[in-house]
Amino acid sequence: MTIMFVPGTGEKSFSINLSPERARQMLIGGIIAGALGVLLLILSVYTLTQLSELHRLRSVNEEQAQKIEELQQFTLTVQDRLAKIKQLDKQIRRMVGIDGEEEKTIAPPAKDSEVIEDSSLVEPGNENHSLHAFAMPSRSGGTVPIAMSMDQEAIELDDVNTLSALLHEYCEELDQETTDLHQLNKEVGERLNYLAAVPSTYPVRGEITSPFGSRKSPFGVNKEFHTGLDLAADYGTPVRSAAKGKVVFTGSKPGLGNVVEVDHGYGFTTAYCHLSAITVKANDTVERGDQVGKVGNSGRSTGPHLHFMVKKDGQLQNPETYLIH
Repeated sequence: MTIMFVPGTGEKSFSINLSPERARQMLIGGIIAGALGVLLLILSVYTLTQLSELHRLRSVNEEQAQKIEELQQFTLTVQDRLAKIKQLDKQIRRMVGIDGEEEKTIAPPAKDSEVIEDSSLVEPGNENHSLHAFAMPSRSGGTVPIAMSMDQEAIELDDVNTLSALLHEYCEELDQETTDLHQLNKEVGERLNYLAAVPSTYPVRGEITSPFGSRKSPFGVNKEFHTGLDLAADYGTPVRSAAKGKVVFTGSKPGLGNVVEVDHGYGFTTAYCHLSAITVKANDTVERGDQVGKVGNSGRSTGPHLHFMVKKDGQLQNPETYLIH
């Protein structure tokens, strides 16, 4: 076989003589070189594709790791808020006198998915960085468990986002529960303070000898308005405050004899009259049941008894409206 090379104008042509065997070897070599080139091209494209996928997976893994760290922080936040709610619940129960009863259970919002908590998975120093075991809705219905762990097979990013959204929702629910409990705590406190101010305890134990309102005067035949409640008791019997309050007057008043007046707040005041002795002084603070004086016969009186008066916002009230024990 002869191969002739013809250069451009002005240059001498030349030829190469090849034997049939040599020509066959060159043809085979060319085919092999071409095949190798195509193979290298395919391998290059495949390698670039795999590198691109590797970068994508690495990016997804980093994003998942960030989401998992956020979920860990949210879980600790939820645990902290639950603990505060339980503490507030106990405080309210103590205030209303039901401490020790079965504790209120605060359930998460009703959803198709449910978070199952295992506190051991978030202890400091947990080397596998596990967060929690969750029950997530499967695409075929029902739920499937998902273990959030760095050394396990990567979970889908949309599942992580779903968990994050769910914890955000729980946090919002807990915030609302906390707000409601704080409001309840305030209202219960105000109600208890009001009840503490209501003059509901009998200042002495004795027979009611004269009720509140219109009556025949014990000193004549005319009718008169009786401004309080007369309670019969032995001379010197301790007289006790009908509610918590502050002593605002101690001394003698015309017709009422020795008097102690107590301001209980919320517009309530009480007066203990005809005392034989006064055992408190002005500006003293008294609790319900504290002694303020002793039954006597001072002032305009027919015998030892307590004349008990109640006012609300400056207006005389029937003490029996409030006395319950």
